[in-house]
Amino acid sequence: MTAVFQRCANCRAAYFPFRLVCSRCANTSFIEDDVDSGLVEAVTLLANGQQTATLVCPDDVHFIARVMGGTVKAGDRINLTNSAGEETALAGYIPFQRNYA
Repeated sequence: MTAVFQRCANCRAAYFPFRLVCSRCANTSFIEDDVDSGLVEAVTLLANGQQTATLVCPDDVHFIARVMGGTVKAGDRINLTNSAGEETALAGYIPFQRNYA
């Protein structure tokens, strides 16, 4: 399981959600990269009982993910996925869509 984020082809800055222009160097060329897991920084319990978590990943990429397959607490490390169908194991689901103009 992995989640996809965007990396500037020039300065290697990492972004999620995707951007059209790098805020560090103003480059407009990006590559897709992926990350396997993230460290839970904060957890929110929604009214419907679903958990969401703020995750910190390498390169200081931050995701807000829906927690699937269990519950988490701050300090836990969980796997990440862009596929909502992978609900058999504990994972952070990050809906992925490209926002190119």
